[in-house]
Amino acid sequence: MHLFRFSLDDRNLFLISIGVFIAQIAFSSITPFLPSLLIELGLKSNISFWSSLIFSVQSVVFGIMAPVWGAISDRYGKKPMMARAGLGMGVVYFLLAASKNHIQLLLLRALNGALSGYIPASISLVASTSRPDRLNQNLGMVNTASAVGAITGPMIGGLTAKVFGMRGSLAFSGFLLIIAGSLPYVTRIKEPPRSQKAEGSIKDSIIETFKNRQLTLVFMTGLFTQAALMAILPTLNLVMRNIAPQNAEFYTGLVFSIIGVSTAIASPFIGRMTDIPLTSLYRWSLIGSSILTALQGLAASVTSLLILRFIFGFFNAAMTISGNVLIAKAGGSGSQGSSFGVYNGIMSIGLVFGSILGGIMGDRFGLAFSFFASTALFLAAYLISFLIKEPTEEEPGV
Repeated sequence: MHLFRFSLDDRNLFLISIGVFIAQIAFSSITPFLPSLLIELGLKSNISFWSSLIFSVQSVVFGIMAPVWGAISDRYGKKPMMARAGLGMGVVYFLLAASKNHIQLLLLRALNGALSGYIPASISLVASTSRPDRLNQNLGMVNTASAVGAITGPMIGGLTAKVFGMRGSLAFSGFLLIIAGSLPYVTRIKEPPRSQKAEGSIKDSIIETFKNRQLTLVFMTGLFTQAALMAILPTLNLVMRNIAPQNAEFYTGLVFSIIGVSTAIASPFIGRMTDIPLTSLYRWSLIGSSILTALQGLAASVTSLLILRFIFGFFNAAMTISGNVLIAKAGGSGSQGSSFGVYNGIMSIGLVFGSILGGIMGDRFGLAFSFFASTALFLAAYLISFLIKEPTEEEPGV
């Protein structure tokens, strides 16, 4: 009953988490149905190729723009960035609903990537408004909201697509994003005064972020972990076709979503583990993720894979929360926008790199080697993590 103890400041946290939940529903509702949308638009060949391209282009453009938006948020605030991302993407989703062909869809997804950044802005706002003793717990709640939204999104997307069609589903997602973008101002979410540290140019802010050795080390681990998470994506459906050919699509969706379930369950508890050194929690999550991923590559049944993926979600929660707290504490109170912006840009690079690596390994050496490549990437992140120093309460991170 005392998992969350709300104070006046928790109103901020609750409202931001609601926004993240709504936005994540919109983000995750379209991705599983991209191939169907392409077919509806009249594409008759290379559907898998165009699905991958349209999925990837958003991440690539977001990776380029994320550091820029992060630096701007240090100057003008996180609330304007949440509104800009939510309202801007909401309009793009309405345009997606009106797209006529796959080329328009590709260009609009690129524009969506350029305007993205709602959740990074939300995380940096929570980090900048949290007391040091509540930072882990508060970021844990945001992570729970994101995970629950990611689970709910495909279900709502499927339901709205069935009732209103694919275009109606996209328009509904656009409506959700407009709600999320309006929420910071409609509900009067508080934001702390901006620091004078953010007075320099955007370019200087990004350069200064990379000069921070502790941040750079966390960025490197983030690159490897995101690549590791994505490395199994190209082959997972093929693995399911081998071990459960009759219901491959259903089990693929279940295997994906079950991580979200355990991540949502674990995040509040992970956020309260303040007695464990932050770097130790981070390292344990990385080595645990590595071991569990290797075991997934050896799984011979749907049941064993589901169990392993469920357990993996607990380590995923610890990895995400401890990584975000490390960035918040290493970045400093006046440059958290730049810190999280650069981090999310690097994560986007990891997303594309991991998907390509996993596909190559699976094609060349066998499907299990996508999992083994993921294992190696987690191990690389684990080794780098030993160079990260434990942050102190005196550091100006929050």
